[in-house]
Amino acid sequence: MLIELLRYKNKLPFDYYKEILGNYRNLIYELDIERIQEYAATFPKAKMIRETLNSEVF
Repeated sequence: MLIELLRYKNKLPFDYYKEILGNYRNLIYELDIERIQEYAATFPKAKMIRETLNSEVF
């Protein structure tokens, strides 16, 4: 769900996006970061997703 959030962030209202992202930040220690990054690499815009993950989530 985190990857989908990042992929479609421009289609969501900004306040919803920030609220959901904040909830993921609260769970940062419970997330399997390596697995998320591996999954993100399978998408066409993998570089953009990876950069957004690093700058906004991790």
